[in-house]
Amino acid sequence: MAISETNVMSMAIQKRARGGRPSKGERHVLTTRLPVADAEKLFAIADSLGQSASEFIANAVAEKLAGIDLSTIETPEELPIGRMVS
Repeated sequence: MAISETNVMSMAIQKRARGGRPSKGERHVLTTRLPVADAEKLFAIADSLGQSASEFIANAVAEKLAGIDLSTIETPEELPIGRMVS
């Protein structure tokens, strides 16, 4: 039994009509540039895990951030320029 183009198009439209995947909550879009070899490796690993590259990157960053205690990070102090000018 052959599937016609009309049936395939109809199935594709029906699939989208269900609303797609559930929201993962509020997100911020980030852009980065990787060397081609690293990007190809990333795509291969993400694909083997059944994830998009974006999901893989988000998970990797989340793992890295989970190991960092913000209270141990020193923030630059304000420079005393205002006091020096006065």
